Amino acid sequence: MTVSPIKKIKNGDLDIAEQVVSENYDAIYKYCYWKVGNSADAQDITQEVFLSFVKNIDTYTDRGKPRAFLYTIAKNLCINWSKKIKPDYIESTKESIDSYATEKIESMVDKIELEEIINQLPEEQKEVIVLRYGHDLKVNEIAVIIGKSRFTVRYRINLALATIKNKLKGSDYH
Repeated sequence: MTVSPIKKIKNGDLDIAEQVVSENYDAIYKYCYWKVGNSADAQDITQEVFLSFVKNIDTYTDRGKPRAFLYTIAKNLCINWSKKIKPDYIESTKESIDSYATEKIESMVDKIELEEIINQLPEEQKEVIVLRYGHDLKVNEIAVIIGKSRFTVRYRINLALATIKNKLKGSDYH
């Protein structure tokens, strides 16, 4: 019987804990940056995500890879950050998806136009699109992170993609 990485961490295997951090750090940082729009704060929150993960490892119900658990911690910490910090600035553009996601959604579209369209989506649609295509998460993982059913996640993704497609058809890039 194979012992899961989480059980190994619970048993004190720091090498596995370090591996979880190294495998997930960049993705969690990108997510935090997307949520807070500030590199320094995103770095601080990302560090806090992994500290919280290790601190609360005993409460984690082992279901294999801990990626959804990390994103859930990140989401909650970003919400807490936004309650404490009220930015004095309005960011004109926010990097919401990386070039890989841009190619997956529409390879011929200018990234700036796509970001503007995504930023116009309702927050719940924007979040599932960024998690699905920007962070390459599965529908099940997104459902855990946002606390909704897989059906709701699929519905929001389909609705957002339909909106994006319609807006792209109306642009000069069709």
